[in-house]
Amino acid sequence: RNNPLAPLEAETILVQSNGVAEWLKIALAEEMGVCAATRVALPARFLWEAYRGMLGRDCVPSRSPFDKGPLTWRLMRLLPALLSDPVFLPLRHFLGDGDPERRLQLAERLADLFDQYQVYRADWLADWAEGRDVLRDARGEAATLAPDQRWQAQLWRAVGASLPEHGRGSGRATIHDRFVRASEQGAEPAARLPRRVVLFGISALPYQTLQAVAALSRYTQVLLAVPNPCRFYWGDIIEGRELLKARHKRQQARDG
Repeated sequence: RNNPLAPLEAETILVQSNGVAEWLKIALAEEMGVCAATRVALPARFLWEAYRGMLGRDCVPSRSPFDKGPLTWRLMRLLPALLSDPVFLPLRHFLGDGDPERRLQLAERLADLFDQYQVYRADWLADWAEGRDVLRDARGEAATLAPDQRWQAQLWRAVGASLPEHGRGSGRATIHDRFVRASEQGAEPAARLPRRVVLFGISALPYQTLQAVAALSRYTQVLLAVPNPCRFYWGDIIEGRELLKARHKRQQARDG
């Protein structure tokens, strides 16, 4: 109300679920009298559009072949041809009867798993694509995949090999890295980005999303409406002696 956008600009608000989106639209209509020219969206879809706006529509497809929907059907096609490989023995037990419904159920679960890996564990996928069957921890140290889990790395490589050369670099993690690098280098957006984005009531964000939002903030005003269970700012209700104690310990920590 105090800082409206131009009449033909849409207010962009990101929420964590469709339920919150519907509630927010109703709440805005009750508070403001009308909820119009307002786009309430989930972060993943909005950020993909931001990637396209920054890097250009020619460089970023409208939908990634690694998205959950397309990936489900790609896995549905690939799985039968892979089962003869000994590494896929854990899947062979589940798909041994050849039931297409069971294959679709598995393809959906695997597409969802790989979709989460792209957001939360892009480092695993990068290693697997390079032929390294390892898992990295938070410190970046690699541990060899257990024998009964190696099929995941092999399956990810099979997915990449099934795509044309130009489509292999259109995964969310790869596009995200290009977006962040372009932002850090001060590149001009290829298209118009929204002037303001509000993250409303999102209690937790993946690091990749937080990184993308930080990069976007170089071009767009980003407002965080964060839920707080206290009416006061937490930094103001900590007693002085607690702050002093945290800053100046009586004794220095010894080695070990």
